[in-house]
Amino acid sequence: MNYEGFLELIKKRRSIRKFKSDPIPDEYIDKIIEAARWAPSGGNSQPWEFIVIKKKELRDKIAEIAQEQYAITHKMEMLREPKLRFPKYTTPPAGKPGFATAPIFILPCGDTRTKEIYPSSMAMTIGDSIFITTMANALIYMILAANTLGLGAQQVSVIETPFAQAQIKALLKIPKEFMVYELLVIGYPDMEPPGKTMRDRNKMVHYDFFDVSRY
Repeated sequence: MNYEGFLELIKKRRSIRKFKSDPIPDEYIDKIIEAARWAPSGGNSQPWEFIVIKKKELRDKIAEIAQEQYAITHKMEMLREPKLRFPKYTTPPAGKPGFATAPIFILPCGDTRTKEIYPSSMAMTIGDSIFITTMANALIYMILAANTLGLGAQQVSVIETPFAQAQIKALLKIPKEFMVYELLVIGYPDMEPPGKTMRDRNKMVHYDFFDVSRY
């Protein structure tokens, strides 16, 4: 792929929040995870484990856990000054979340013991940051891979909150040493995503020094 093709791919990427229930070929799932396997990781630690969730009863339970957290998020958001409230969370959640219809959930889990691979000075200071970046790398590789296959994807961050994570770890029998990262839901889109407003590139790039006149 040349640069133009790559840029076109990332420009078209959007978070999909409603999916068709059509099944996804196992071959596609394999390709998505294969892409994640090659993501950069701190110290080449490769801490990832990927739980592919196909059973509807498990997906429904995870969607229910997420919905509970959305309700808490709404309540907290309404305590902020009106001008600071995030629009998505000003309305109480109703019914199942839109992503619940997606036929496949992929849950990346990170083995926190792999932080011991990092140089000791980094492990003791920025080890957590390196670990999170490593997990994020795998997730974005999966999202882009899904897009190349004609699939839509959404990363569900709310499942990282402590109570949601505890429930999901119990539900899926995940060992305590593993951190649940953002859930990836994938499927064929059942919506037309809105356009994306982007900041002017010239207003975010600095050369040699930070241009404080733009601060």
